[in-house]
Amino acid sequence: MKCFGFILICFCYLNQLQSQNTKVITPGEDTYSIDVQHKIIVWNKDISIYEGVDFDEIKVIFSESIIFSEKVDSLSYSKRFDVGDQSDLFRLYITKLPLIKINSDKTIVDDPKVASNFSYVNRDSVKKAIAGIEFRGNISLKFPKKSYDLEFWDAADTEDSRDMQFGDLREDDDWILDGLYNEPLRLRSYFCNKLWLSIHKPAYLNQEKEAKSGIDLMYVEVFVNSIYKGIYALTEQVDRKLLKLKKHGKSAVFGELFKASSYKGAPAYKSAPKYRDIFPHWAGYEMEYPVVNYKSYWKNIYKFTKFVVQSKDQIFKKKIARKFYLDNAIDYFLFINLIRATDNLGKNFYVARYDKNTPYFNIPWDLDGVLGTIQDGKRIPTTDDILSNGLFDRLLEANPDNYRQRLKDRWFKLRKGEFSKQRLFSNLRDSYTYFEKNKVYERETLIWSSDISMAEHLEYLEQWLTKRLTFLDRYFEELS
Repeated sequence: MKCFGFILICFCYLNQLQSQNTKVITPGEDTYSIDVQHKIIVWNKDISIYEGVDFDEIKVIFSESIIFSEKVDSLSYSKRFDVGDQSDLFRLYITKLPLIKINSDKTIVDDPKVASNFSYVNRDSVKKAIAGIEFRGNISLKFPKKSYDLEFWDAADTEDSRDMQFGDLREDDDWILDGLYNEPLRLRSYFCNKLWLSIHKPAYLNQEKEAKSGIDLMYVEVFVNSIYKGIYALTEQVDRKLLKLKKHGKSAVFGELFKASSYKGAPAYKSAPKYRDIFPHWAGYEMEYPVVNYKSYWKNIYKFTKFVVQSKDQIFKKKIARKFYLDNAIDYFLFINLIRATDNLGKNFYVARYDKNTPYFNIPWDLDGVLGTIQDGKRIPTTDDILSNGLFDRLLEANPDNYRQRLKDRWFKLRKGEFSKQRLFSNLRDSYTYFEKNKVYERETLIWSSDISMAEHLEYLEQWLTKRLTFLDRYFEELS
């Protein structure tokens, strides 16, 4: 009888284990990170592999002391799971977004870059490297949530560059992690850069199939030294390689690239002072390419700027289309005015040309103080003005190659496509809904709290954009 009773107990116990049908998962260390300070776990996992799998309970073993175990039959990106007990409770979030972890023994500062161990994981694909890291920005240096400049190296002691590639972005050694702190919804610069890429292509695309008209970017989630920093935009840099500009020769300049950094001189087309090639700066520009043997090449951009600032009206009207791509000028003017980028007509853009004697063109940059806000994130509700600078003023006044009518026609063509209210609002809502549904906003505000709800921020943006479109439609309708 005793033997029979023992067998019966064992049978019942085994039957109970089978009925529980527990799915045990031990994630790879690179796929998650634990912030002990804020009690947050973020885990990058493709949960679609468990669809259709029959189980009653899930057990995820992050460490000996942190084990998630719950009687659920599925995982979800749209749920927050609690791990541990009330006295030591962690919030577990599963994310679709790539997860970046950066660890450095040295203090990260504005300059110079310090070596760090970098890892990137997305859907079980892991990339590791040594990255030089430093803070980046001007105004953003004062924000509590820092942005970072990354340069990938073969080794910490050599600092020889190493190219890395992420998602559908290009392969390069220089990257930016933009903290988006001054963007209340964390979506303005992402939305605007994607919009620019959708409306404008390089004029020389037939010669350079891989050339881009601006930067591309992707959302990621970031931990630095095991502290959750929230959502970031992993962003390409504007350089010769991105734009596919012609390389310089031994004694000849072909492609050129300049960064605009001041409203006081050349970038806003207010003046064209004399230059000296021994300096990397001239009249509000920074020389990005080429710089050879510590020598800059200002002659060509100086002559062009002087032409815009000083040439007689008839000469300007006759020759400007050979010196600056008018289609680029049209798209840039419309784009900057749509989003009301108040700081992108004397600063925060690049001027480039593909090859010797080809026209110049603009590339937008730092698209954060837009869509009803300025650079520090404050709301500016103005919707009824036109932004311009010396070049665009002269184009409107001189009307070369029927510029005004082309500007008007292009606006209303875009209003039926990329600038339509339905398309603009849909793209904005897509990002907002994704962040809201997948708890991205929830974990972001756990670290970076806000007195205003995300729903209210979105309502303000949509109301602002509606008014802006109405004003610009009226402006371009009356343009003649």
